Amino acid sequence: MKSRTRVVFGVPALLLLCYAPWLPAQPVTNRILDDVRVQSGDKTADIEVHFTFPVRYVTHFPEKSGDTLQIQLQPIAISAVDRLAVHRRESSRLPRHSGLPLLDISYEGDLAGGPYLTIRFLEPVQFTVHQDTDFRTISVHVSMEGQSTEDMPSTTIPAPVTEGGETKSED
Repeated sequence: MKSRTRVVFGVPALLLLCYAPWLPAQPVTNRILDDVRVQSGDKTADIEVHFTFPVRYVTHFPEKSGDTLQIQLQPIAISAVDRLAVHRRESSRLPRHSGLPLLDISYEGDLAGGPYLTIRFLEPVQFTVHQDTDFRTISVHVSMEGQSTEDMPSTTIPAPVTEGGETKSED
């Protein structure tokens, strides 16, 4: 009787293990921003914003400098479950002690012409924007004239927490 029980439970488990690599991954729901990473150098910083689904960079404004950077995006290859999240807002905040004059980073899917990734700084900075080849990362190179960023730590912002349809950052 014991060997029959092992066969009954062992065969489905073995089949599941064999076919697991071909099973589709569960979609990431209720989140848009996966994480944000900041690496700093001498008077410069690189901000990498990682998304939970592929996006295409369209354009950004202003072109070279300012205290607010608005990046227009186009979501691509979105699952049916994630399609609802594309039209919401989500924010992440960088701790002020990071040395970078960064106020917040927001995904604004509810704006006309969007969605947009908006990065707000405490003071005007110079920047360049580009999309990484993985189509899940937008990178912003920031130059802070007149501000020393020596010995600024690299920072990873945890993914935002969503509660009741509203997204907020964990502090």
